[in-house]
Amino acid sequence: MMRVRLLILATLLMVGAARADQYRSEVKELDSVPQQAPQKSTQQQLQVTTDPYAKALLLRELAAQAVAKKDYAQASRYLEQALAQKSISGIAAEQMRRDLSQLYLAGGDFKRVLPQLEAQVKAGNAAPETLVALGAAYAEQKRYREAVPLLQKGLAGVKNPDPSWQRALVAALFGAGQEKEALPLLEALLKRDPSQREDWLRLAALTIRHGSKERAQAVMEIANRMGFLEKAEDRLRLVQLTAQVGAPFEAGSLLQSWMKKGLLKPDAANWKLLGGLWIAAREATPAIAALEEALKQQPDAAMYRQLGQLRLDREEYAGAADALYKAVQRGGKDGNTLLALGMARYQQADVDGALVAFRDAAQFAAAKKLAAEWVRYLESGQAREQALAAAAQRRQRGDGGFQLSGRMSGEGFRLSAGQEASVTLAETGGDPYTPIGADRPGSGDGTIPAWTGGLSRGGTPGQRLADPYAADKPLFTITGANVAQYRNRLTPSHQALLARYSTYRIPVYPTRRSVAYPQAIYDATKANVGKAKLLGSDALEGARLGFPFPRPQSGVEVMWNHRTRYRSDAVDLQSTQAVVQADGRIQQPLKQMERVSFRYGNVRSPSDLSKSNILLYYLTWFGRSRNDTDFLVLVHETANSEKDSRDIWVLPPKINKMFRIPPVGYDQPFPGADGLMFVDMMDMYNGAFDRYVWKLTGKREIYVPYNDYRLLDGQTAMADLLRPGHPRQDRMRYELHRVWVIEAVERQGKRHSFGKRVFYVDEDSWNVVLVENYDREGKPWRFQEGHLLAFYDAQFANTAPVFIFDLKDGRYFANRLNDRDPAPQYGLTMRDSEFLPAAVKAKYGR
Repeated sequence: MMRVRLLILATLLMVGAARADQYRSEVKELDSVPQQAPQKSTQQQLQVTTDPYAKALLLRELAAQAVAKKDYAQASRYLEQALAQKSISGIAAEQMRRDLSQLYLAGGDFKRVLPQLEAQVKAGNAAPETLVALGAAYAEQKRYREAVPLLQKGLAGVKNPDPSWQRALVAALFGAGQEKEALPLLEALLKRDPSQREDWLRLAALTIRHGSKERAQAVMEIANRMGFLEKAEDRLRLVQLTAQVGAPFEAGSLLQSWMKKGLLKPDAANWKLLGGLWIAAREATPAIAALEEALKQQPDAAMYRQLGQLRLDREEYAGAADALYKAVQRGGKDGNTLLALGMARYQQADVDGALVAFRDAAQFAAAKKLAAEWVRYLESGQAREQALAAAAQRRQRGDGGFQLSGRMSGEGFRLSAGQEASVTLAETGGDPYTPIGADRPGSGDGTIPAWTGGLSRGGTPGQRLADPYAADKPLFTITGANVAQYRNRLTPSHQALLARYSTYRIPVYPTRRSVAYPQAIYDATKANVGKAKLLGSDALEGARLGFPFPRPQSGVEVMWNHRTRYRSDAVDLQSTQAVVQADGRIQQPLKQMERVSFRYGNVRSPSDLSKSNILLYYLTWFGRSRNDTDFLVLVHETANSEKDSRDIWVLPPKINKMFRIPPVGYDQPFPGADGLMFVDMMDMYNGAFDRYVWKLTGKREIYVPYNDYRLLDGQTAMADLLRPGHPRQDRMRYELHRVWVIEAVERQGKRHSFGKRVFYVDEDSWNVVLVENYDREGKPWRFQEGHLLAFYDAQFANTAPVFIFDLKDGRYFANRLNDRDPAPQYGLTMRDSEFLPAAVKAKYGR
């Protein structure tokens, strides 16, 4: 508001001396004007002058000098004295009164200025400056609805309005409850002048208020980088917004950095917030440290419960038992907490203490059944001996340390267990990441080994792959009876299947990091760093051949890595699919034939996205056999669907004509799946990303289907594999691997049958391996399980087969089965012309 006043005053008063001659032309000339001594100042001249007109001019000049010094009160007094001379009349006197009005406004004396400004506006000849002045005066008095039209009219009256006028209108629009109208004005202001802190904060507040948290977070992040977040509440707002848009790791890194620098207080509330952020990011080590700091200052049952669960997940049973006991002591006595306490005590071979906890838990309805089972087991006489043996064999879990993000704070540093230190690549023995961005070292407890290059290229093209791990035996098998012991490494959907079917098993084998890619993919991935970028969620630019984002900063970047992953230059394959009803009946078995030419991921001839907006050409058809075409689809998939959406043609049965159809995908039914599979569930996920907000929640170590070469050996008949409720689990292989976890929630204004989806993406291959799909009420609905295989004959990885379980009605769909189908053919040479609609019609039409 002050800048509005200053602008008006600068415009109207600083040219006072130049207007002196104008006054002479507009009023009567005196017969004689006192001679001005050039050596005297204006003030000295005023003291010796007796002529009223000369005094008025001198007072006008003194007023201009006072404005230059920002002494508006003194300037007002000079003009009041000038008008009191009554020697100036007509237009000149009116102009002086307007100037005095602006001075009153600058000094905040609105009561004195309003009558004059209102009179000028009412007369109908008010200048834009007067309209803005009156609008600003109304805004100062919180008469926002009256201020808005005046300010809008004043702004419209000049070609290039000063930013201060625009800011006055923004403030009035906010006050009048017309925030949406202020948005384009604020954006234009910031483009013109990005140096004003209040503009950035207002824009952030506006975007928050209207539901765009992602945009608000981006605005606040820019304001932070420009040094405008001076208050603690502003910094905390940025931390919270960053977490809300699905980046808890970035939020935690920023908060911890500011607390370390003293820019935010290390009080209990901030430590608690930090602990919650690290939990959301699935970073147990810093989460534990933060919660312990918070508990030192403010003991709390809920935080002790969180701390206990974290330590329980890390198999730190003594610390878990201590924290959970303190939670119970402080009023957190409930069935789940007591169950967890019992498990922590049992794992330390404290059978008596565990019995006490489980008996207490049995008093709560929700925990009664499970607690009673534990009590029976502990009273059986074998529990103590088994617990002692397990405790003796348990290895100490190591801490691998973690890297704080410096993306938002402008710096990064590494924390190790119990200390802070800067760790270089030399100190870690080399690059901590694989060539495509996975963590190279193994897990802290050694269960996940270090990546050493994956399987070497081998095998005969066109032949079935031999199982390189045929000698492996299961380490253990997870069942409904022992699921509690492994719960922290299982998805909720796997737990649901274990609870629903007594026959469901998860055999866990040694972890083999088998995936390898061609050197060209490694080189291209490295070259993409800093060049690849997203113009929008569905617009990739600057990437070539390799993975675009080996160190992803968002969920959608992870999904683009899945979408563009190398799967050989071209492939021709045949597979089988079928629906299994809840009672075990196998229905609708179909053959699916696929021919794919990967244009982006093509080692021999990678496409240039700046010249060709094509990711791949895809042709598929379904039938009872390879030569029996019931339905055919041709797809041209683009890298920038905002520029060109995917092109799709279909060839219906018995009609020898290709029909171009609007881009389909999303939750359109997949052929032959009895409604169990949607089009965007092909390849675990395919198509546009615009219907969801993709939140990167961090990494987890979980059991995933991996390296089960037996499923594609051609020796397993479909009828033998597919059983009621689920396939034969004794033919399955699961391993412990690290996965990226992405939570997709519906974007505002968009709609999908799945209101929420959780994707688990293998770090070594960027393949989506598991997907949990929830209905619009938030209930678990469909679970996708893709069995990941390293195709070492062509050096890539993919999921086959894929099972989709309906967690509501008990049906499931099996896709990419190899029911004695021919082995896939990889690395073929396919011409782009083969995928022209006319060529497809000529070859496959009838």
